[in-house]
Amino acid sequence: MGAHATHEDARLLLELYDLRREKRLRQARDFVQLELKFKDYKDFQKRYPEGSKQGNYVGMVTGYWEMACTLVAKGLIAEELFNATNFEHVAIWFKLKPIIEGWRKEYHYDEIMKNLETVATGHPAAAAFAPEPEKGKKKKAATKAKGNKAKGKKAKAAAKPAEPPKQARPAPDEDDEDEDRDVADLDDDDEEE
Repeated sequence: MGAHATHEDARLLLELYDLRREKRLRQARDFVQLELKFKDYKDFQKRYPEGSKQGNYVGMVTGYWEMACTLVAKGLIAEELFNATNFEHVAIWFKLKPIIEGWRKEYHYDEIMKNLETVATGHPAAAAFAPEPEKGKKKKAATKAKGNKAKGKKAKAAAKPAEPPKQARPAPDEDDEDEDRDVADLDDDDEEE
């Protein structure tokens, strides 16, 4: 546990939160979290070349989280407070780790996104979020295969559980449709904030 959080820590944290709400950064964060797909660093470079809109989105998101995590790493925001209010940086680190490692190799600079890595991997939930090491996956697969072999024909013949009978849904009355429209209108308003 680090230093005790102060009012200044809270003020900086709220300023960081306010920056996250900026329209283009929100678009970039949505893209990275929901749409960004790649197999490895080379695939990333091919799909999202430097200077492309999507490549710029990745740069915005990594730049934002590196900046925020630098404030934590340098002791300007208490790590415990930061971790209590943020988890996105952990998800971003583990999703973009292959890209960041690719950047480090390409530019021969191991410090690229180092504060993001340090703070994200130090988050109390990071260990549970991190992908399993390859050794663990292979060992699990071998154990599972061994167990299935031992079960023999019983494992193969195991039936899929029966699905519960489908129940007819009552037709919505007109009042329900109005409520749905009201909720949709609220959702649209939230996006413009």
